[in-house]
Amino acid sequence: MGTLITTIVIVGLLLFAAAAVVPGVVAVWRRVMNDSGTLQLWQMMRRRGLKPEDAAGEERALAVAVRRCTLCPSTEQCERWLVGEGEAPESFCPNATYLENLERSKRRAAAKLIPTSAKAAAPR
Repeated sequence: MGTLITTIVIVGLLLFAAAAVVPGVVAVWRRVMNDSGTLQLWQMMRRRGLKPEDAAGEERALAVAVRRCTLCPSTEQCERWLVGEGEAPESFCPNATYLENLERSKRRAAAKLIPTSAKAAAPR
């Protein structure tokens, strides 16, 4: 009787573990088999005027953003936004804050490159 209960518990735990893992595997599979072949993160960066080089010095953060995009369940919403439809990325994209911070860093870096005399001469 003890062996039967142990077997049932083990089978139950295995089923529980499989139920927890399968959705993630399916999401990754869909992403890998995506028709476009391009990770939507790169397309989103391009649409915002960003390049992967803009993340120089923040390689770890970029790697996390790539992982988030790869596992993201909102691919349909992202595709709609990329073609100019749908909601703003802040409502569905797990990388929205990362991209906003990257844009901010790029603007700050560009502002540092403008000579002080050019800043003073710029129209307001």
